[in-house]
Amino acid sequence: MFSKSQLALVIGAVLAVPAAYAETTKVDEHMVVTGRDHGYKADTNTTAMRIEATQLETPGQVAIIDEQIIDEQRASTLGEVLANDASISAGDKSRNRERFKSRGFDLQVLRDGRKHWSHYKQPIELLERVEILKGPSGLLYGTSAPGGMVNMVSKKPTHETQINFSQDVGSNNHSRTVLDVSGALNEDKTLRARTVLSKMTEDSWRKYSDGSEHSTERFVGGLFVDYDFNDDVTLSLHYDNTQDKGNVDSGAYIVDGNVVNGRDHIWDAQWSTIDNSSENIGFDINARLNDTWALTTGYNYQDFKRQDIESFPDFSKYQSQGVITHGGSDRKDHWVFQTAYTDFVGNFDALGMTHQLLLGANWLGYTYDRNQTSFNKVDVKPGEPVPTPTPKAGKPRISHSHYDSYGIYVQDMITFNDQWQALAGARFDETRDEGRKDNALSPKFAVIYHPAVNGSIYVTYSESFEHQREVSGSEYVNDGEQLDPRRGKLYEVGTKWNLLDDTLYLTGALFDITEEGRTISEEVGGGKKKLTQAGEQNHRGAEVGAQGNITEDFSLSASAMYLKAEYVRHESYQGNRPADVPEFSASVWSRYSLDTGTDMNLGVIYVGERYGDASNTFKKDGYTRVDLGVSHTHKYDDKLDIIGRLNVENVFDTDYLAGGGSTSKSYPGAKNVTVGEGRNFMASIQFRY
Repeated sequence: MFSKSQLALVIGAVLAVPAAYAETTKVDEHMVVTGRDHGYKADTNTTAMRIEATQLETPGQVAIIDEQIIDEQRASTLGEVLANDASISAGDKSRNRERFKSRGFDLQVLRDGRKHWSHYKQPIELLERVEILKGPSGLLYGTSAPGGMVNMVSKKPTHETQINFSQDVGSNNHSRTVLDVSGALNEDKTLRARTVLSKMTEDSWRKYSDGSEHSTERFVGGLFVDYDFNDDVTLSLHYDNTQDKGNVDSGAYIVDGNVVNGRDHIWDAQWSTIDNSSENIGFDINARLNDTWALTTGYNYQDFKRQDIESFPDFSKYQSQGVITHGGSDRKDHWVFQTAYTDFVGNFDALGMTHQLLLGANWLGYTYDRNQTSFNKVDVKPGEPVPTPTPKAGKPRISHSHYDSYGIYVQDMITFNDQWQALAGARFDETRDEGRKDNALSPKFAVIYHPAVNGSIYVTYSESFEHQREVSGSEYVNDGEQLDPRRGKLYEVGTKWNLLDDTLYLTGALFDITEEGRTISEEVGGGKKKLTQAGEQNHRGAEVGAQGNITEDFSLSASAMYLKAEYVRHESYQGNRPADVPEFSASVWSRYSLDTGTDMNLGVIYVGERYGDASNTFKKDGYTRVDLGVSHTHKYDDKLDIIGRLNVENVFDTDYLAGGGSTSKSYPGAKNVTVGEGRNFMASIQFRY
């Protein structure tokens, strides 16, 4: 439910904006043009090749969700943003984090081009846009899954003073306040800073057995500073802190397609909580060395702590005895993620061709510590509160791990003439893990043909790798053997076009991705096994996308994907489809602008039928979710805009199952399945100076 007084106040403010606007004597045309300038279309990206490249020069699919869409949807987590791209599917949300798949493979996260530890819901308030890089990224980013990566691009300080204040309230006592202030700190504007502060609280629409509600409280603060030493050298500093505390909701229990005990029932203990704390601090230097070469280098230190108190409900006795077994633990995790990189980019002519050469190196240092105390198990009937846990006798489980990963890479973007370009590159990686070394070489090749100045056709081959540890277990005859990295290989052909005077961007691709080196356990006799890497997974499909203005008044961001995915060789899942990977999916977000300064939004998300687990023992029905939004911008004066907005998510109150699910032979059905929220509302008032 929502706080009626808060919601009424903001809705009143939203409705008052058009009324206040009606009192003005004329339409301010400048305000209307400002609202249409964004248009959802981004012409460049920084993720795909670590150089500033146009979309038409990028031999691969890169979808960009910019600040305009994020703002219109009032998104607060990365998952809400990624729902705008059909190639991304959502996984489970246990431990209060979001998991995703890209083209059916696990998705990894970058922050400003660096690996980012993301075992928590990523806040959006610090970002200006999200870039979705599809396909293997081993050349530039090292160990990664073959489906793709997401780069979260942080906000930058501005030369001119900008102040943005917003207040959201909505269903389930949702409240979010955001203040974003940016500008120059000296007269010549060589020193600039931006600070972002956000506070959010909300309850869940689901309840625990004792009637209490799942609640979340999150604080986000960030500071970004740029200093120009001269026209050629800029130092950028950043610091941000996220504090996220909430109760635990690991999802629903599904049997024969039915949600047991109702959609709003939380099976976890009412005392279950997760407290996340993440800090990032670092710097970047951008320097033009001469007319040919430029240098970028940077470092980031991420410190992430989590206290996880959970009961982990077990349904093994539910059918026979009507009780749920709660055990769980008090677990403290501490990750330190250090990243550093140095890139040299040269632009020069040689042998009658133009080259954009990238020479780079990066390092990732990973450290993890865990201290875990387990709880004694207790059986509880559904509907009864779970007693306060008692710790098991004995010492806590304490573990420590560390590894370092080093990579060097070279990439050359060659322009032969106005029609033909080629890209070639290779990367060498070494991972040092507790005295062991693991090496990998990752190539990438592509050819781009421009049949016209507004279009391109490309063919690309690229690889990725995922570092594997050693075989562990006395039942294996090769116990202690170092496993080779898993390899991802992509073949892709695609095309991209800028149409309607470069206001509309269309793209399409056919792709084939194979991941080799998955482990398979083989019987060798005498009760022994051997762990081999003969496993293989293949995903092939097609995707299309459109972003930009269809007309001066109508903007669109749309994507669709068909995906055939299966375990080609696997000891348990051969021939199966991976979990939470639909065969067909689509997403549309649109805006229609009226001359009065009012914008109308329509969003449609379709997720097809998919299996809920890798064993393919249960299916989730396909669903269509429709979202609506309306906003009005009142130009108070030349510098101040007042925007009122009302959003309705899941307009038709559609019942659906989202990501997640785990099955076991000890109980029927599946647990940890995320249930989609019904119709909910969000009202916002924003002051933009």
